Amino acid sequence: MGRLGLSLALALLLAASMGLKLALGTPTSFAAQDPGSDDILAMLARNRFEATLPPPGSDPQWITGTRAGCRLSIANVSPQGWHRAAVEWKAEGARVLYSSGAALHRGQPILEPLLRHYLRRGERYLGMAAPALRVRAVILSGDCPADLIPPADLAALSD
Repeated sequence: MGRLGLSLALALLLAASMGLKLALGTPTSFAAQDPGSDDILAMLARNRFEATLPPPGSDPQWITGTRAGCRLSIANVSPQGWHRAAVEWKAEGARVLYSSGAALHRGQPILEPLLRHYLRRGERYLGMAAPALRVRAVILSGDCPADLIPPADLAALSD
């Protein structure tokens, strides 16, 4: 196949891809990729934490729960790791955990969530229902004994 044939094949593939995306009307907005925070609020309420919502326009959006001298801040973070510096800055030396893959991690895992994020994004491009990937940063400050909140509840904040 010559250069002209290869260029023509590539142009046809590009046109077919764009036509398919437009015909399916796939959601590509940020709202389609935002996991929301309802589950964070429900988990805090279940564990009798008083929740404070974040100010609008902040990124990441930190939901703070307080109970018996323990302050728990939880936010959706980017699966690509873009929020790591902001999380460390906010933590100011406090204990930081990441909830990813329904497990808790001391540092933010990148490879597995990144692959799952792009897989789900591809599914949405193809018109499949694929929920946004949930990766959460958790900052524990103040007096937070281990039994105050079950680790399984924090791990369940991700998928």
